[in-house]
Order: sequence, then structure tokens, then C-alpha cells
Amino acid sequence: MEVILVIIVISVLAVILGVKVMWLVFGFAALIGLAFAVSMLLLTIFFVRLLFTKKHRASFSRIDKSPRSKFKVAYYIIDGTEYPNIFPEEGFLRNMLYRSDKSHTVFLTRNKKYVYDKFACTTCTIGFLLSIVSVIAGFFIFDHI
Repeated sequence: MEVILVIIVISVLAVILGVKVMWLVFGFAALIGLAFAVSMLLLTIFFVRLLFTKKHRASFSRIDKSPRSKFKVAYYIIDGTEYPNIFPEEGFLRNMLYRSDKSHTVFLTRNKKYVYDKFACTTCTIGFLLSIVSVIAGFFIFDHI
């Protein structure tokens, strides 16, 4: 929310100082492109890291704050050791998605610090594939302009 407010204030100040609106539109488009590129890069990194994990059976333990960030993550127990998920927990339908009475398939990272649950695997895979499709479509569109 604060980012939107900062962008609005900067835009208003730029218009008052005489910057053409077209330059502001180009700047906004560049910010959107930069955000897309960063998210594409992060999803690609997470997908490649997912390829080097090992599959394990685990049980859901709890949802608590991540050791690395301010977000809440799901914790899973593998062979008596508790590991946090790499991505934030899905807040929607939490009781149905994270059940401690069922065994879950997770992928443990090489350094044994984090796991990828089925929701993280889905996010990484779909995001990576959509990134590839977007890049190919972008090259195709700009090639025909």
C-alpha cells in the first residue's frame, strides 16, 4: 500500500515539475516489466532448486512464523525433525489443506533447511512454465512489430 502511495506522490510531483505524462506512463510500464522479470527469475531459481530435492513422507506439524521472513509457513515433520516450508502458507481453506491426520509428500532441500510441499511445487512449476511462455510470446510479438 505504501508503494502505491509513493508512486502517486512521485507522479504528482513530476507532473507539477513539468514532466510529460507519456514519460510517466513509460516509467510505470518499466516498473511493471521489472517486477515481472524479478518474479520470473525468482520462480526459475526456486524451480531449479526443486529439481535437486529428495522426496520424503512427512506429517504436518503446525503453522508458525518463518525463520527467514515475517510470513507464516507450514512446518512438516520428517523422521522426527521439523522443517519449514519454503513458501508462505495458503491462508484460504487452511483446515482442509493442512491436515495433521494425513501423510504428505514433501521435497527436502539438500541443505535440509526447508521443504517444498505440494502447493510450493505447484507454484514453482506453473510459474516457471508461464514465465517461459511469456518470454516466447514477448519475443514473438516484438519480432512482428
